[in-house]
Amino acid sequence: MSKVFRFAVAVLCFALLMPALAQAQQAEPTVYTFVAEWAVARADWDAWWASFEKNSKPILERHSANGNVVGWAAYTTLVHDDSGITHGVYWSSTSYAGLNRVLDDLRKAPPTSAGVTKHRDYLVRSILHGAKASAPTTGYLYVSAFQVQPGKAAQWRELWEKYNKPSMDANMANGNLLAYSVEVEDVHTLDPGTRWVVSVSPSAEADDRATQADEAANQKRSPEERRAIGAAFADVLVPGSHRDFYAKILTYWHK
Repeated sequence: MSKVFRFAVAVLCFALLMPALAQAQQAEPTVYTFVAEWAVARADWDAWWASFEKNSKPILERHSANGNVVGWAAYTTLVHDDSGITHGVYWSSTSYAGLNRVLDDLRKAPPTSAGVTKHRDYLVRSILHGAKASAPTTGYLYVSAFQVQPGKAAQWRELWEKYNKPSMDANMANGNLLAYSVEVEDVHTLDPGTRWVVSVSPSAEADDRATQADEAANQKRSPEERRAIGAAFADVLVPGSHRDFYAKILTYWHK
């Protein structure tokens, strides 16, 4: 085979491979999430839920069907804190336009205001995101908040991807998790160093299995490794800044 012919074959093969390589290298679309939370008086919890099912849920379902959103949920707080937040709704999209189409329709609907004493919103962006397709279901929402020291965001992400992401992926694969993500605020209302690690599980039993799997994986490391990993994270986080949020998901869907 002549050198010219071999070169021509190589060029042809590369040309045929180019579309597949480009597709493989194409970045996943960014996922944005709008979170709305309320403090609702205990006597009005049922009224809040009834209002959501009647007025808000059909809007979220419609935007699921037309592709404006890739996921949404409504939840109620299980471990309460002094913020007073008791209920929340979030929806996710790959664009601001998708988020705002939902928001515009929700604002036209009758307000879910029964017993509401406080309200706040977040607009966040996923820097890591994994989810399974899920028909409407229930589950549990766990959010761990961390504050990264200025200038150390890349170090924290590198540590998280190396030591924590593998366990998240494993729990996704075995069904203990329906979704997980790492979120940052895209519209800042808190310290810009805030990072949220979010996970959705299908049941409390799945939460137990995920915890046991994580502990088993951690125990495979030597005591020296565990101390080194803890010290590495401590070196990039603001001391004492870690907070958690745990909620029951009343209804959840993801594309």
